Amino acid sequence: MARRLRRAGTMVEKLAWNQRNLFVALASSAVLISALGCSSSGDSSGSSGGTGGSSGGSGGAGKGGSSATAGMEGNDVCTSDAAPGDTVDVPAGSFLMGCNADVDDDCDDDEKPQHEVNLSAFSIDRTEVTQDQYAACVGAGACTAPACPWDCSHGDYPATCLDRGQAESFCNWAGKRLPTEAEWEKAARGTKALKFPWGNDAADCTRTNMAGCGEGPMPVGSLPDGKSPYGALDMAGNVVEMVSDYYDASYYASSPTDDPTGPDSGTRYGGRGGGYKSETVWQRASKRDWYDPDDQGAALGFRCAL
Repeated sequence: MARRLRRAGTMVEKLAWNQRNLFVALASSAVLISALGCSSSGDSSGSSGGTGGSSGGSGGAGKGGSSATAGMEGNDVCTSDAAPGDTVDVPAGSFLMGCNADVDDDCDDDEKPQHEVNLSAFSIDRTEVTQDQYAACVGAGACTAPACPWDCSHGDYPATCLDRGQAESFCNWAGKRLPTEAEWEKAARGTKALKFPWGNDAADCTRTNMAGCGEGPMPVGSLPDGKSPYGALDMAGNVVEMVSDYYDASYYASSPTDDPTGPDSGTRYGGRGGGYKSETVWQRASKRDWYDPDDQGAALGFRCAL
């Protein structure tokens, strides 16, 4: 029922957004969209979003950002020559994937069963992809504009208002790819099945940018005390992060042991890590969420792997 309510809420938001578009079309005979969707007065935090909302739990999922935050107002151009971000190395080996009931009382059905996974060595971005980095990709002609205006002075904020295809385009341009869900989880919690990237201590605002800690995203890497065992930053909070896998709530029951890449097909993909409006339950390293391929949330971002 809660899942159906979530989808119903999304439909209401999209209806409201369509109504707004109609109003804009009637009010002006020509609406110009910025080449980069940037505005010096834009608000990258948006007005809604944040995975989990206030309900949390297995049925209370809310997407990382509503499409209702997308905007067409900006006509300034953000330019950048920023290079893709540096990475941290995650060595080959096994880890326990899924909820660790020994330290976590919030295990949801789609996080079960906990199971051993063997991964090849990989690297993953130290931080979420920034607006400056994405703007450089747009300037190179390899990426398309975000769906909402960005504040061009916030180049070190996470790149948001992008759909899955845009995230994939950036990672390809950077010579990388989106991480698999298993890679993301190992990078976030290491081999000791930690509840959070920093360990099993409770989440607070010194470690993660979550609900109650601020009104929007922070510059990437602002909370080093929340780093993962491999040194990756913001793997809990700030913005939800896309992974490459299609989402299947029952996938863990049949997933392969070696280098799993998710179901062969699907209509939704996974999101991890919670956002700046997410409650504590969504900051857990094993917590799973899902998104539609065309979602462009103001609290939905990504990092790349290779």
